[in-house]
Amino acid sequence: MGSFFHRKFLDQRFESPLHQTDKHIYFSYLEKYTEEEIKQLNKIVEWFLSASNYKNTNGFNVINLMSTKRSKYPLTDGGWNIWNIQKRQDAQRLWMINQFMDAVENNNINSAVHKSWNYQLTTRRITSNFLRENLPEWNKISFRKASFNSFIAIKNNKNTPLTLQEWYKEINHMDPTIPKTEFQKDLKLKGYNYNNLFRNVLEIKDPKTRNTMFRFHSRCLPLNYLHDKQCIMCNNDMSKDPYGHLFFNCIKTKEFIKIHKLKRFLFDSTGSNKNWSYKRFDNNNKLVNQITPIIPENKMKDHQINADYALDQFHKPFFEWNYKAINYDLNRSFAYRNLIALIFHHIWIWICNQLYSQEKEDTSTLDYELILKKWHKSSRLEFIKKIKTFKLDNAKQPHLINTPNTINNITIIRNEIIKDYCIPKTILPKRVIIDKFI
Repeated sequence: MGSFFHRKFLDQRFESPLHQTDKHIYFSYLEKYTEEEIKQLNKIVEWFLSASNYKNTNGFNVINLMSTKRSKYPLTDGGWNIWNIQKRQDAQRLWMINQFMDAVENNNINSAVHKSWNYQLTTRRITSNFLRENLPEWNKISFRKASFNSFIAIKNNKNTPLTLQEWYKEINHMDPTIPKTEFQKDLKLKGYNYNNLFRNVLEIKDPKTRNTMFRFHSRCLPLNYLHDKQCIMCNNDMSKDPYGHLFFNCIKTKEFIKIHKLKRFLFDSTGSNKNWSYKRFDNNNKLVNQITPIIPENKMKDHQINADYALDQFHKPFFEWNYKAINYDLNRSFAYRNLIALIFHHIWIWICNQLYSQEKEDTSTLDYELILKKWHKSSRLEFIKKIKTFKLDNAKQPHLINTPNTINNITIIRNEIIKDYCIPKTILPKRVIIDKFI
């Protein structure tokens, strides 16, 4: 590839990273990125994914929301699933060779490139730089998979050639220990181990609340620049954890949440006596509500999941507004996990208003009635979604619509929603005319 085209491509490549993506991929089919080019591309990615100080990509002055290494992990491990440019390039080249091997295997060699490669391999006179650079690595992986025939494509479990994504996973041997973000490294939080936390966070139904909870736990909310600064709401030192301070410890946030209301709301809205034990007692002439989660016998207790929770010095068995309240490693009900995320999202909206808005909202307390309305709306939408799915599954048997068996199945769906969402029966519609759901 000529140097003129190469220079012209490099000049165009950084005009608009999103617009130029197809050019990047096309270029990687033809030439390999150099170390410096990969470094520049990674800087662009970091600029788009971080809190930038500038409106363009030239300076690359950013406040990193997540370390580059961690951002390449999948969402289930708290990363952003960002391509590793170097490994994606390697995966693509191995995929191209594997596609060629599949063509040889099926006697389907049509392109001039494949005919040339086939001649070179047959005569064992390899003149292609592409084959010289990439065939040895393909042979290593083929041998590791116990495929000793050099002209057989490497297959997956479906007996088809590996996809580009599968090749990427094949060569992307990551450190089994999930790296923490820059600011997680400095945290010494008891009971914060990230075992299945992100997998459970990704099961939250509402996308906005799921996104807020994910970004909080992965430490990529736009708060990292506040480290070692004073809280602008209460003027207290936020030390090295602005996340914990702003959500759990700030006096203004606690006043906004009204912790006693939060406890009562969670008790009433997530199963009451079924999922909680309730206690009310006098503490220095002040009545205190105490709710403790009831863990089913077949589920692991908090201290079995994490030994730190066995130490009452750090964590109590009853509910407290702290990191443990949003620890999705722990066994909590579907209703609790989703409702606490909805509450958390509303708190984040309020914090954003306090930190960034010039015209601060005159909101003194968290609106629990509004949150409950949203929760009930969410249950109705889930009910309608499941009814639609049920109808589509039975579309080929229209004579079964509105039969006793169908009505019984709708009742089962309704009861499951009521149980999961811990809502009164009156929240869902009493009658469903299934033909109206399209």
